Amino acid sequence: MEARASDLRRAAMDLLARREHSSQEMITKLKRRFRQRLEGDDLCHTVVDELIIDGLLSDDRYAASMARQLVNRGCGPKKLAFELRQKGCDPVSAVDAAFPDGIDWFALAEEVYERKFGGKPFPSDWDSKQKDRAKRGRFMASRGFSPSHFMHLLEATPDEMDAQDL
Repeated sequence: MEARASDLRRAAMDLLARREHSSQEMITKLKRRFRQRLEGDDLCHTVVDELIIDGLLSDDRYAASMARQLVNRGCGPKKLAFELRQKGCDPVSAVDAAFPDGIDWFALAEEVYERKFGGKPFPSDWDSKQKDRAKRGRFMASRGFSPSHFMHLLEATPDEMDAQDL
């Protein structure tokens, strides 16, 4: 039995009830779900176009939603841009739509650093301290932050410097 447009629309609405989707992602999911019953891709594209016209599916809304989700997860600017490009979104317009006042990357880097490392002091001996600093720096870089965002967090605190002088 061949798939009808109403079947595809209902499936698309079910997917949209859970979260935002990009138009390309929706087409891929509909093709996968109805692959046995579809004769061509035209019906998927038609249903997705109707959803866009009805305002139920929006690539801009999806991009802004993804940007908010990634920032809330603690992704830095590099990782955010990479992930959004992977999803077919323009990172600049997505961030502008999600955060009209902009993002304080330094504050976000401090928040991510604190969440991961809390108030853990650096080890007292120099070799261990350097290894720990490198580990923390790699973590922050893997989250997509530039060194300028987090290098100040890897410096010794005044308390640690006083302890070393003793």
